[in-house]
Amino acid sequence: MYISHILPNGKEVRLKEIFFKDLRTFNLYEEASISGRLNFLESFILTKGLNIIEKIHSLFYLRLQCIGDNIVIGSDKGDVGISLEFLIKNIGGINNLTRTITIDKVDYTLDYPLNFNIGDDDFLLSMITKIKIEGEELNLGKLSEDEYFKVIERLPKELYSHIDAFLMDNRNFFDITLLDERKNLQIQPIKFNLLEPGLIHFIVSLFNCVDVKGYRDLLFILSKRFNDVNFLLNCTYVELNDYFEMYKSEIEQQSNSNQS
Repeated sequence: MYISHILPNGKEVRLKEIFFKDLRTFNLYEEASISGRLNFLESFILTKGLNIIEKIHSLFYLRLQCIGDNIVIGSDKGDVGISLEFLIKNIGGINNLTRTITIDKVDYTLDYPLNFNIGDDDFLLSMITKIKIEGEELNLGKLSEDEYFKVIERLPKELYSHIDAFLMDNRNFFDITLLDERKNLQIQPIKFNLLEPGLIHFIVSLFNCVDVKGYRDLLFILSKRFNDVNFLLNCTYVELNDYFEMYKSEIEQQSNSNQS
C-alpha cells in the first residue's frame, strides 16, 4: 500500500509503507554500513528527484505513519519520550534556494543536494540538480546511478567555484534545529547541518525500533490471537501495537470475568 504526502513546498510524494517484515530486514539482516541502511530507507520513497530536505520530510513522515509518533532520546536524567511530529514542525518549510549558472550556453541549476553526505566529498556535486542544453532539461535526481556518475564526470571545472559561492551564500539554510535545549529535563539540543554525516545516523536511528528479542516476542504473542503470521508480518509497527493493546485488553477482560 502507498502513502501520499504533501511536502511544505507543495510537492506531492509517494511513499511505500514500511511493514514489520521490512523492519526485520532493516534491523536484523540488512547491510551493517550506514550507507546500506540509508539506501534501504530511501527505497521506500517512490517519488524520484527529491533533494535531501525533501527526503528528510518524507522519511520522517514515513516513520510517523508506520512506526509511530514517539521517539526516545537520552538525557542526563535517563531516556525521555519526544513527539516526532513536534520535531517535524521544527524543521519548518523548504526554502527555495535554486540558482541557475550558465557556462558555454548550458544551464546548471543549483539547489539543496540530491544526496546525503556518507563521507564522500563528491556529494557536494549533487547540488547540481538539473542541466538544460538547447531547451532540453535533464533532471539528475531521476537518473540511474550509472547515468548520474557519467554526467558528473563531464561537469566543467568552472562550475566548482559557483558551487562554493552557492554554499557560502546559503550556509544558514543548511542548519536545522529539531529540538532546543531542555534544561529542566537535562536534554541537549538536537541540531544538524544538512551537509554533515551526523544527520544520517539520526535518521537511521528513528527506524531502529525493535531488536531481535522484541521482534520475536511480539510475533509470538500476537500469533496466539492471529493464526496467520504472514498477515502480521505485512502490518505496520503502528498496527501491531494497536493489535497488541487490544489483545492485552481482551485478556484482562477475560481474567476479570473469570474472577467474578
